Amino acid sequence: MTSSDEISTSDITLTPGTDGASDYRQDLEKTNQKDSRRDASLGHSSPNEDGEIQRHNSSMNSPAPTLDKEIQLGVPAVPMLGGSRHAHAGKESKKRPHRFEAARDSHEYPGSLALALLTLGICLSVFLVSLDRTIVATAIPRITDDFHSSDDVGWYGSAYLITAGALQPIYGRIFILFNIKWSFLFALGIFELGSLICGVAPNSVALIVGRAIAGWGSAGILTGSFVIVAHAVPLQRRPVFSAAVGAMFGLGAIVGPLLGGAFTDLVTWRWCFYFNLPVCGATVVSMIIFFRPHNDVRESDKPLLEKILALDLTGNLLLIVAAVMLFLALQFNEQYWAWGSARIVGLLVGCGITAILFVLWQRRQGDKALLPPRIILQRSVAASCLGAFFIYGTFLVHAYYLPIWFQAIKNDTAIMSGVSLITYVAGNALFSIIAGISVSKFGYFAPPAIIGAAIGTVGSGLLSTLQVDSGAGQWVGYQVITSAGLGMAIQQGVIAVQTVLPLEQVPIGIGAIISMQSLGGAVFVSVGNNILQNILDQASAAENLPGIDIKAVIAAGATQFRSIVPEQSLPALLVAYNYALQRVFITAIPLAGLAFIVALGLEWRSVRDKKPTLEAALGPSTEYSVNGETLEVSQSRRRSGESVRTAESREKTSFETARTSLRCELVDLPGPEAAYPRQSQISIPGSWCD
Repeated sequence: MTSSDEISTSDITLTPGTDGASDYRQDLEKTNQKDSRRDASLGHSSPNEDGEIQRHNSSMNSPAPTLDKEIQLGVPAVPMLGGSRHAHAGKESKKRPHRFEAARDSHEYPGSLALALLTLGICLSVFLVSLDRTIVATAIPRITDDFHSSDDVGWYGSAYLITAGALQPIYGRIFILFNIKWSFLFALGIFELGSLICGVAPNSVALIVGRAIAGWGSAGILTGSFVIVAHAVPLQRRPVFSAAVGAMFGLGAIVGPLLGGAFTDLVTWRWCFYFNLPVCGATVVSMIIFFRPHNDVRESDKPLLEKILALDLTGNLLLIVAAVMLFLALQFNEQYWAWGSARIVGLLVGCGITAILFVLWQRRQGDKALLPPRIILQRSVAASCLGAFFIYGTFLVHAYYLPIWFQAIKNDTAIMSGVSLITYVAGNALFSIIAGISVSKFGYFAPPAIIGAAIGTVGSGLLSTLQVDSGAGQWVGYQVITSAGLGMAIQQGVIAVQTVLPLEQVPIGIGAIISMQSLGGAVFVSVGNNILQNILDQASAAENLPGIDIKAVIAAGATQFRSIVPEQSLPALLVAYNYALQRVFITAIPLAGLAFIVALGLEWRSVRDKKPTLEAALGPSTEYSVNGETLEVSQSRRRSGESVRTAESREKTSFETARTSLRCELVDLPGPEAAYPRQSQISIPGSWCD
């Protein structure tokens, strides 16, 4: 188009507002009443002999009707959005009400009280999911006594972790294709069912099956919790809420052994699972009452069979097979076979081959993949996934083995070891929330991730220096430093994907991150256990522990081994045990260091810059009346500086970036100013400016 063909000016009015159907009708009536004045100010349009639309210059003296707030927009395409009956020049607008309703709802957020109660429900569910990862640790001795199932010990934890880790990514697609609220409630129901089966299990097999089912539900709860935050909270405020949810995950992982021991000693181990039932009920109530999702209508309109096929079941099957073989190799190594045994090598090779097949399948599927390469390889998303793997590996090494250090070296009970760990729990939660507040205030998620990982690396190094005679000042101070660093960094990946990805792609990014968290934690907790056992075995083989049956010590556990060791041999055993735990803590140092390196790859993007685009508000490929002609707002990206093109009376444009402040002062479009010769006004609901 030449400059003379460009649209000089006009008015864009988006109706309805955000306060319900009554406001919609009122705004629609007000808009329709001003049609004549609008036509007078805009002039008339007609197709030229090339089929392109010409607009006559008109003054901007008459402001556009404003619903809530106005922003200045240099824009060549001017839709009049006044409802399906609204038309100009005798032509009827082609409007799709369901798309418009989706756009309107997409920017409605719960009020303060509703949001607080919804967040509380989410935090409780995440706490339970994390709690279930570690709560059986102190209950296992009593479980094995009841079921006479010492050979199944490893499966009580692994069955949960396998399904939780392998099914995380598919929930990323489920929350895109299906209703978010009911998908989350379904996951809660699965988790509750698994917990109930565990609680009433008559034998070991039933308990393992229940743990696997609970892990399946937990995958949806973890991914869904952050997806709900993304839909219920404006982006600028999400870091604080995401930090609160993440802090509950950390709290559950550390409190798990303490609570499991209390239930086992005071009531019965079955209450480790019954406990989930009433607490999850509170989450169900808060979700039903306070959460109103706004799914992408392009996906929610698909037939059920298409949705199921779009889940990439083949990719998920490959991922599950790879995860099962990896977890089996780790579990068998802990219990039965050495790393060099044919069975372990075969499982690891099979895992590697299946993982390669999975990657090739994802490339072939493209955007239809379980983990679309275009999304996963985005710079900040890739860095966030790798960072989650290393950060959670570091965190869970500390969460699992610091209590063992307190029990084995300091002779604390299970309950007192939990008390000694309060410093770590509180520091992690506090600094996670502080980091969230700072990101909300200053906008950038990269600095807390980088600084936090650096501090966490230093703290991990300090923890690895703990000795048998280390005083409270040392282990408290080291915990504060470590937890402060990890707390700052641990949730920044979740914030990053919410900032760099469109809202409809956020579930995939979050699912990938949480899957990597589960993988990192499971792998390095298992690695830590192998290091602990191997170092103790080496000490025994070197005859540094005369008169001590090291296998009996390991089987007795950290709280009971003193009762089977001669008093004169105890000091030597404590030195050897402490040395083994030091080696475990050393594994956390390179993990935190790698998290620091990966954090350097995060983009310096601000949560304050990402605001709703006009295209996202109107919905994809939606048609509206433009002074008697039809305008289509399409999802195709507009090249920088390209003039608006017309064909068969259709104008296709996209509004690349809509940047608003709390005062909604400006919307930027790509390209030189010459492409936008005049300015227009656009009225948008005030809630979009949150």
